[in-house]
Amino acid sequence: MELFAPGAPWAEARSHIQVFKLYGEWVAYHATDAELKLAVEAIRGMGLALAVEAGPLDPPADCGAGIEGFAGLDEGAIIAERILEAGGTLDLIALDEPLYYAHFYDGPGACRWPLEKIAQEVDEYLQFMRGYFPNALIGDTEPSPQPLVAEDYQQWLLIFREVAGYDLDFLHLDIDWSRPNWPETVKEVEDFGAREGIPVGIIYNGNFGDPSDEVWISITGERVKRYELEYDGRPAHVLFQSWMDHPDFTLPESEAFTYTSFIRQYFTEKSSLGYPSNGLNANLAFNKPVRVSRFIADGEGQYAVDGDIGTLWSSGDDAPQWIEIDLEAPFSIAEMHLVPSQYPEGVTVHNIYVKGPDTGNNYVLAHTFDGFTRDSDRLSFAPGEPLSAIQYVRIETIASPSWVAWREIEIMVAGE
Repeated sequence: MELFAPGAPWAEARSHIQVFKLYGEWVAYHATDAELKLAVEAIRGMGLALAVEAGPLDPPADCGAGIEGFAGLDEGAIIAERILEAGGTLDLIALDEPLYYAHFYDGPGACRWPLEKIAQEVDEYLQFMRGYFPNALIGDTEPSPQPLVAEDYQQWLLIFREVAGYDLDFLHLDIDWSRPNWPETVKEVEDFGAREGIPVGIIYNGNFGDPSDEVWISITGERVKRYELEYDGRPAHVLFQSWMDHPDFTLPESEAFTYTSFIRQYFTEKSSLGYPSNGLNANLAFNKPVRVSRFIADGEGQYAVDGDIGTLWSSGDDAPQWIEIDLEAPFSIAEMHLVPSQYPEGVTVHNIYVKGPDTGNNYVLAHTFDGFTRDSDRLSFAPGEPLSAIQYVRIETIASPSWVAWREIEIMVAGE
């Protein structure tokens, strides 16, 4: 709520955005009248458009109950009436994943509707909400988990056009970052939208398991650079949105690793987003060359050093297995952090070996992790004194109840 206070310290970040989106559940059920009125008036006073995200589908008796996307007309009416009572109007409505949860989702209570039926239901919701807000732009937000491919989104947009007789106003993609080929999928959908006149946007965020705001913000920045600088992605809409534990702090924009600081930096210093490449707190392993004992498709060794616990190196086999990281020059190492991908949990043994000029260019054992571990645990090792002049780090797993795999390996440089 401090974002809406007069003089809130995010003026520069705010100057770059056009829309402030509220969650439909917050508007409908959780916000007090005073909170909602404050938010609506502040957003209007900032010159921003007001949006909500809401599920458009009405669950029938036999499916959909309690599933994302199935909130329907009753909740839509509550949202609309509360916004109006607060003195506001909705400029945009983002639908909450009706395609995925009504068609692809196959868990308990799944509907598995054909696309034509989903389009009919969504059209009914759009007409209903435009009865309250005739000029609202209404589009869709969809996730991108396996096995969805670009053609699935293209087919959805075209079938909606055929059924409803008009286009959705936008498509926003909630990315499954564990997919190594996510940039190719997003770029293909983006290019399709550009050809068809349907703006395609991307939600940038981190991972559920990120341990701090710094890590969450840093990996989000790496994803920005990967898509926009490496793949020349040009999303029509960029969304800064988190439903995760991080970031904990949105303000002030002048402080490193707050959310508004990240937004400001995105628009002013995009190339400097992400992890520090040198100096104190630099991760020496980041994007460095690796060798591995073996790997499976989409589980190559470089995914253990890409700064992202959403991706992983998987050997595809039981212990013993190893991964070796070449730091490309000798460094003093202050600490190491290892995040395993492990199913099932159980006792594991991992030996860390180091090699460099101070070891006679022979591998020596620096540490052993021996104990009960679970998926995404953070194993940390900090020697009493920094390990000096080390160029190679080799991690050998000699016991594990699961295939040997690492989500991330960090090797932190020692300070001067």
